[in-house]
Order: sequence, then C-alpha cells, then structure tokens
Amino acid sequence: MTGEGVKLDISAMSKRATTQNSLNSNKILYLCICNTTEFMAINIDYIQQIAENHEGVDVEFKETTGQLDRGMETLCGMLNGNGGMVIFGIKNSGKIVGQEIGDKTTRMIGEALRRFEPSVDIRQQYIPLTDSEKYLIVFEVDGNNPDRPYSYDGRPYQRHDSVTSVMPHDKHSRMIMHRGGLKYKWDTLPNENLKFEDLDESRIHWAIRQALELGRLKDGAYTRDPIAILEKFKVLKNGVYSNAAAVLFGKDFFHYHNCIIRLACFRGIDKREFIDNQQIEGNIFDLLNEVTPFFLKHLSVSSRMEGMYRKDELEVPITALRECCANALAHMDWRKTASVGVAIYDDRIEIENAGMLPEDIPATQLTYGSHILDSHTSEPPNETIARVMYYSGVIEHWGRGLSLIFEECERAGLQQPKVTDERGVVRVTFLRPNLLGHRNDPINDPINDPINLLSDVEKNVLHIVKEHPGISRISIIPIVGKSEATVKRALKSLGEMGFVEYRGSKKTGGYFSL
Repeated sequence: MTGEGVKLDISAMSKRATTQNSLNSNKILYLCICNTTEFMAINIDYIQQIAENHEGVDVEFKETTGQLDRGMETLCGMLNGNGGMVIFGIKNSGKIVGQEIGDKTTRMIGEALRRFEPSVDIRQQYIPLTDSEKYLIVFEVDGNNPDRPYSYDGRPYQRHDSVTSVMPHDKHSRMIMHRGGLKYKWDTLPNENLKFEDLDESRIHWAIRQALELGRLKDGAYTRDPIAILEKFKVLKNGVYSNAAAVLFGKDFFHYHNCIIRLACFRGIDKREFIDNQQIEGNIFDLLNEVTPFFLKHLSVSSRMEGMYRKDELEVPITALRECCANALAHMDWRKTASVGVAIYDDRIEIENAGMLPEDIPATQLTYGSHILDSHTSEPPNETIARVMYYSGVIEHWGRGLSLIFEECERAGLQQPKVTDERGVVRVTFLRPNLLGHRNDPINDPINDPINLLSDVEKNVLHIVKEHPGISRISIIPIVGKSEATVKRALKSLGEMGFVEYRGSKKTGGYFSL
C-alpha cells in the first residue's frame, strides 16, 4: 500500500484540535502507510487553508531551512506544551513559496532532530508543490508528553501565543520534578550527613501522639521507638534520612538556611516603618508555633454576643491565618534560600513563600466557590512533608487548605483573600476589616474585665478553645507553642475560673468555652 492514500475526514482527528478548530471540519487528510509506520500525510489544500489562518500557538511558518534552528526551538516549545506543527516554505504572511531539497538540507534536518533531549517522535513530511520542484517541509509533534520537559541544543523552550522563548528555570525545574515523580522531589532526597542526634526526639514522639489522637494513624501504629516512627513517616529509609526529616524534626539548621519564618508588623501600608520585626529559626513545627502568638499580639479582637455569652474572634480568623502559614511551609520550594514571610500592614496581611502554583491552576481562578478548588487533585511539591504535617494535625484537611481559608473568611464576613503567583513567589493577601469605632479588644479592656486576670498563656489557650470548640489538650499544644504541662495548668486554671469546661469521654472529649 506504500504511497496509496485513504481519504479521512479531519473531524475524526482530535490530536490537533486547537489548530483544526479554526478550520472547516471537512478538510481532507490522507493516511499513508510507509513500511510499518502510519502517519498523517497532509495535502497541499489543507496547508493552504492553514496558511490562510496565519500562525498561532500550535502553528508556525518558516520561509526556508535557513531558519532551521529557530523552527526547531519552536517545535521544542510545542513539545513542552500542547503540540503543534512547524512548516518550512511559507512566509510569515502566509504566502506559500516552498524550497528546494537536496542532500545538504536533509543532512541538516537529521542533525537538528538529533539535538532534541530526551529523544522524541517528530513526524516529518515533504509535500511537493504543484508544477514546481520545490517542497513544503512539515514537522508535527504531540503535546502533554510525560517525558517533558524537552530541550533543543541544550536549552528548553516554551510557547506562548505565537511567541517562542527560553523556558524559565523555575518552570523547567518543576517539569523535571513532575516527570521524575517522588524520585526527584527535594523532600525525598537523601541527606547522608544527617544523624539521629541532629533530630528533636521529643518532637518525633509528639508527632506520632498527635496522629493517633486525631485518628489519622491507626492505634496499632504506636511505638516508642523513634526510628520506627520516622520509618512510618517515610523520612527514613534503609538507615538514611531525607531532607524532610531535617526540616520537620531537626535541631541544627546550618545547612537549611530557609528554616526561618519572617514575622513583621508595619505602621501604615508600606514597609517604611516597623512596629515589630522577628526572624525565627526552627523546624516546621517550631515555626508554626510562633505564628499564633504573633497574630494575637498585633491583630484586633472583635466581640459579639451569642445568646448569653460573648464570643471573641480575631479580626481575621486565626484558623485561616494558621492554615495559610502551614500551607506555605508545606508547599514552599525548599531548594531556594527564601523563607516563608508574614507581614501585617494597616490594611492587609500578606503570607508568602517561594514556589509556583501548578501549571493547570492559574492564580486568577483561585476564588471562593471555584470549581478548581473542588475538583483538582492535591499534588503537593513536598509530599512527604505535607503528609507528616497532616498526620500531626497542623494541616486540617488534605488537599483542602485554600478551600478552608476561603470558607473561614466567608464565615467571618470578610472579603475573600487574593492569591498571586509572580516571579517565583506565591502570596496570599487577607484584607483587614475596618474595625474603627466598634473595636472591642478583650486583651486591652479595662482592668475590671475578668479576662485581664489571665496570664498571656491562659489568654492564648482560651482564644484557641473559642476558635476550636471541642479541641483536645494535645491539639492545643502545637498551636500555643508551650509544653504539655503548661497547657494542662492553663486549662485547669481556666476551668476553675469558669472560662472553659471539658465535655465528653476521656478519650474522645474536648474543651469548650463558657
């Protein structure tokens, strides 16, 4: 059958849907079988109609193979995107001129195709022009290949509209990690120099108790052996610790300069004048313990009556702010030296981390009630870190972090937070409500308010209980950032003064505010 053509309606050819949607659905393609390889042989009529529609994200014209390298760079960009075709022998205006093909041309093409990495199937066709010795040369590739990113002559390229450019390093690195799966994720990489003595054993035991208390690990998973715990958390394998072990449970961060959280409060709406400026070093759990006291210190507390009782809340729900900080640490690009930052201004709160959103989730579509939040599958860049944080209760819902943040702000009657993804930084901005004229801050109430008899720890514990009715003592500990004995004393004191009470069984009960 070599050389014989079988007519085939283009409407059945969905691989080039983007290109063909701009054309009539009744164009004719020819299916040619050469040896054992099937490929789509495009006739001149089809090319003419493509030329009339001009170039686009998946179609590019080059007048001659004198522009071969530029054409191959574009083809590389299409490979890293949704596919497309590059046609030599057509001017940018769409005029078909063709070109002669000799041994030199075919050698140049062969050498160019060998400069793609990794190797890839590029369909190549020569289309003769009527009454001419010239040809059109068509190269066509499929997109969304699991082997991407591809590079041409050592450099990766991307395609945006009809423009080809070198792919940014961050995007290239993200594609490589996605291609390699867990094998190339930073948190799973081994750290041969990390020893057990470098880890906080008490924090390891705390994490497993949290997981059991919250029912996120089965009772049979409990063990007093810290090595066994680390293996269960998949941060230790064959006697070698991973990077995740260091940032989750570490004590020394000489080689992990981004194990820092930057906490700043500014007067006004810019960074010219500090009210407070801190840089806290520690593992992920230690860092999270610092954010709640910082927010309680600098944000106003509003009050409202619910029946006979007064309910106090931060102007922005602490649940949303803490979840945002936890997500920033879980999703941060730990390969970089940048750390998580929290900045409080008069009009807003910004929480940022180094990193990028997934390609298929644009920041502009991350809004309250968005179908993307409900339908996308969570693919954290640091899956091991995120898993341990979820087990330990510092991430409330696997894959629902942003949804929880939006829901909490909606419940509090606040404007929805804004998510941006720019220059390798993901930032979530909370707009502060205007509380002037009706602000009621129990921490700064007159001396005759009973709440002023409480210590700072008791105030923090009380606020946490109000925000999380039914919370257990062990769940309060990481939020308030104090020892179990300190939290136990605070709860006892609050109970004796009539601020809180314990309800339910010893195993499943929790604390409620009165």
